[in-house]
Order: sequence, then structure tokens, then C-alpha cells
Amino acid sequence: MKRQVEEFRANRSGQLLIVAALAIAVLVSSTTIYVYELSRDTNSSDRPPLNDFVLSLKQSARNVMISSLANVSNGGSSSVLATNLNTFSQLVASLHHLGTMSLDFTPLNDSTYDSGTYLSWNTSDTSDTGVSSAYVNFTLRVYGLEEDIDAAFAVNVTTTITISGSYATLLSGDKQVSLTCRVYNEDEPALAKNMTFFYENSGNWIQVDASNDLVIIDQGNGTYLVSFTVNIPSDTVPVSVRGYDSRNVFVLANTTCSGT
Repeated sequence: MKRQVEEFRANRSGQLLIVAALAIAVLVSSTTIYVYELSRDTNSSDRPPLNDFVLSLKQSARNVMISSLANVSNGGSSSVLATNLNTFSQLVASLHHLGTMSLDFTPLNDSTYDSGTYLSWNTSDTSDTGVSSAYVNFTLRVYGLEEDIDAAFAVNVTTTITISGSYATLLSGDKQVSLTCRVYNEDEPALAKNMTFFYENSGNWIQVDASNDLVIIDQGNGTYLVSFTVNIPSDTVPVSVRGYDSRNVFVLANTTCSGT
């Protein structure tokens, strides 16, 4: 377990990540194509299957979506997802090594998603779950090969954080707050890169720091045990966590702690 006694610091490098993701996506796709073509030219019996290219393209699309979601969750426009995927789609179309290629995409729009993104950071003190998500449907078509490809697939990128807790009243009158935070990527436990905690007092949100005896215990499996003390008169302690996962996607959740 890793113990931390100071708050995590935020990293807002979403836009730089998008540029890097696009470059890496093209590099991965181009490398896969090159290996496939080289092995075909040499009539190698160990030629990688064409499915490897499709898989690498799916992963590249996911990387672009992750970086776009990091940007949107840090205050960027929801249109950035479509803009970046359009750039990626044009780059895919420019790769003629395997034939004529097209990558069409449709960001999800429904009662939950807007232009393919969904941010649920309700400010209610009882909304103990925060979600940042992106969802896009893709269609990959490749013609002019030994066999044509017409593959439809969907990619979902979701960061979720949950928070729950309570407090105990100390002899000094201070309230010792104990929290459990869990981070998920696509519903699987994930690690946080940065987390900052706040408590509400008389309508003002105050950042928790070392003066509150802040302790964060990293369980190493996406679960974080947090404790700190506050001196406020109310019978409940509203708490907020603002965090970044290891992909730099921002997410926020609130809860209200009662006494035990």
C-alpha cells in the first residue's frame, strides 16, 4: 500500500495528449500495415493476420477518444471529439498500403450522450458517483485486398469515481471524516493519478490540506481510504472529490457524511 499525506495535484494536459494520440495512432496503424505488406512481399508463412491491422486501428481510435475525453472533461468543447476523430479518419484514408480505406464514425447522441460525450457531475450532496464518458460507433471499410473488410464496432471510454463515508466526533469537538473512494475505467478498477478533496462549510467549499491531517491510503486496486479532520458546526459534512485517472480524464463526485 502507498500512503500519501498531501493532496494530489491536477494535470491539465488534455490538448497535448490529443496531438500525441493522433501521432501514435497513425504510427501504430502504419507500422502494422508495413509489417503486413513486407511479409506478403516475401511470401512469409508467418505473415500476421489482417485482423491484427483491424485490432490496431480499433486501439488507435480508442486512444484518440481517451485523449479527446480528457480534453472535454477539463473544460473543452464536446465538439472536440468529432473534430479529432475526423482528423484521424482522414489520416486512415491516406494510408493506401492495403487498398482503399475509409473509417466512418458516429458519436452517440441520445438522452444521455451529447456529441458522443457524457459528463455526470451532479452538484447534489448525495450524488456519490461521478462519470465522464465517450461513446462512438465506427465502420471500417477496406477494398482492394485479397479479401475486403467491412467491420462495424463501437468504442466506449468511461471513467467513474464513487465516494462514500461518515465521520466520528473527537474529544476536541473536531469531526474526523473517513471516506472510501473507488476509481473505474470501463467498469474495471483503475488507478487515480490525482485527487483533491473539499468539504463544505457555511456554503463555501474549502480544500482539504495538510492542516486537516489529511491521509490517503492507496490500496493499489483502485480503492482509496481517506481521512481528515474538520471543525464545522453542522451535523453533516458535505464532501467533494475531484480526481484524474491515469489517462488524465477528470471526474467529480459529492457525498454527505453523517456521524457514527
